[in-house]
Amino acid sequence: MLHESLVIILSAGGSPIDADTLAGVAGVEVTWQRLEQEGMAACLAARVRHRDQPVELRARLRRWGAARGWGVTVAPAGPLC
Repeated sequence: MLHESLVIILSAGGSPIDADTLAGVAGVEVTWQRLEQEGMAACLAARVRHRDQPVELRARLRRWGAARGWGVTVAPAGPLC
């Protein structure tokens, strides 16, 4: 089943965040995103589609982000039909 979630990535000096940040995450398709940066701080908000259960995606993205010095929040938007 295909799911949709909202992803927020926050960085206060970790690895750089850019428009291609989520492109390297397997099984995640970005349908919308917005990137804001000021100095060393950056925030990426995105709507993504994925096959993982939302709780599994949340855990996977938090580990992925932590390895880069980022805080990651994932909020499920629901299954897609």
